[in-house]
Amino acid sequence: MSTADAQQFFVVPLSIQKEGDVYVVGSTELGEFYQFPEQGLRILDMLKTGNTPVAIKDRLSAENGEIVDVDGFVDQLASIGFIQSEDQRRDQAQQLSATIQDSRRTFDVDPRIARAIFSWPVLLCYAAIVAYAIHGAITEPALRLNPAAFYIETCRTPLLLILLCLSSVQVVLHELGHMLAAARQGIKSKYGLGNRLWNIVAESDITGILTLPKSKRYFPMMAGVLVDIFTISATTILIQYLLQHKASPFVIQVCQAVVLENVIAIAWQFNIFVKTDVYYIICNCLSYPDLDKDAQDYLRDILHRITLGRLGARANYASFRHLPVIIGFSMIWLFGRVLSLAVLFGVFLPTTCRYVTSTIHLINTPNASLWVACDTIAYVTIVLTMMGIGMYMWLTQK
Repeated sequence: MSTADAQQFFVVPLSIQKEGDVYVVGSTELGEFYQFPEQGLRILDMLKTGNTPVAIKDRLSAENGEIVDVDGFVDQLASIGFIQSEDQRRDQAQQLSATIQDSRRTFDVDPRIARAIFSWPVLLCYAAIVAYAIHGAITEPALRLNPAAFYIETCRTPLLLILLCLSSVQVVLHELGHMLAAARQGIKSKYGLGNRLWNIVAESDITGILTLPKSKRYFPMMAGVLVDIFTISATTILIQYLLQHKASPFVIQVCQAVVLENVIAIAWQFNIFVKTDVYYIICNCLSYPDLDKDAQDYLRDILHRITLGRLGARANYASFRHLPVIIGFSMIWLFGRVLSLAVLFGVFLPTTCRYVTSTIHLINTPNASLWVACDTIAYVTIVLTMMGIGMYMWLTQK
């Protein structure tokens, strides 16, 4: 018998939610959530009461008449930080602090404030604004989506800078919607900067909602998109006001660009291969905490087999709860990335090159407008800089 078999363990505080025939077990402090079968939960309970792994094995063997891989499960629990040996218990605070240390900040707001913001009377007011905007767009063609709102002959850089500022505000509001909806249920969140492929994004971590019953997780997951829809509606009403008062065409186009940007942002959420809001909704619906991780493990396993062990890594198929779901999502994951790269190299970069070529042509043309040339150069520089930073974050992420 090894020393580990005779060792007692300390179980960190964990939340447990039953979903079908499995349990979602996790820690908001660690930011880790896993699905365990009922037997795994029994082993956790026995570890809590001071049973050693060898005692647990003997007990389960006597009850079920079969050998259970308790050692493997205990090793898994220890590796993700759910259990610690008793002699390490006094150092738990330092270990936990080191585990969760990152560059993100904790969002903590009084749940009463969050409940007031998302109270039924306030939600009805939001719905009324959305309904009024929809009615306006139906009856007035000028209020409908303008697909060409991003294009302008002059003042390209001012338009871009204004949109970047307004987009930053909208991103903050989107993530604030997630975090306030989570706070409404008493869940603390974290926020910071991240990336989706080469796109720089603000992101909120509301993993703590996995401590809630499954049905109560949907609203925090959907709150960001609901904020985007409200922004589109409020901006549409603003455009109506500006048109009625003969406002500057540039100001109206800025507002139309904000609407277009938010519509694109909502459409982006359906790119589930980069862990968007819709991805988490699907995971919750399927009771699958991390489809993305399992899909990547599955694809690495295929690569390992194809290359005869030279690349990739073997996967433990026993850990896949629903293999057909993993196979389906793996295909979406792979296709999405291939399509994104095709758009990058087939559309985005060639378009940027055309802007550069256009600028060079303008500079070399007699009587060329210096303002237009500088405007285009600044525009291309800002776009390429943002993409370069996003690309660096994508290629260097762990």
